[in-house]
Amino acid sequence: MPEARLREGLALASAGVLSASIDSSDGLAWSLHELSTSSGVGFEVYSLPLSREAGRFADIHGLDPFDLCFYGGEEYELVVTVKRGMWSKAVDAVSRVGGSLLRIGVATESRKIVYRSGSLTKEIERRGWEHFKA
Repeated sequence: MPEARLREGLALASAGVLSASIDSSDGLAWSLHELSTSSGVGFEVYSLPLSREAGRFADIHGLDPFDLCFYGGEEYELVVTVKRGMWSKAVDAVSRVGGSLLRIGVATESRKIVYRSGSLTKEIERRGWEHFKA
């Protein structure tokens, strides 16, 4: 069962290192688009936050790991933007409460959200779980 990252979120807030945050319960793509809209930035993702187990699950069930990563949901991971120059302080704050941070990309001036890996560039669609969609 997924757990909300309350300790980590409180530690980051107390450390004063965040410029924005959201959870990924509606999918990473949706969360990044929400952050983009509210903050007026885009994102370049260069590292897929996909566990080995999730990769195996995708293989077994014939699913696309990319789609699982960006468009799946039901996790309560934090998606945060850390103020420039504060990454180490953010990592330390989360470590002190037993958590960890994974840097998956950077904010950009463009309002687009893209995934880059080598020569591949793929725009991330704005889709995810929509609570009140009929």
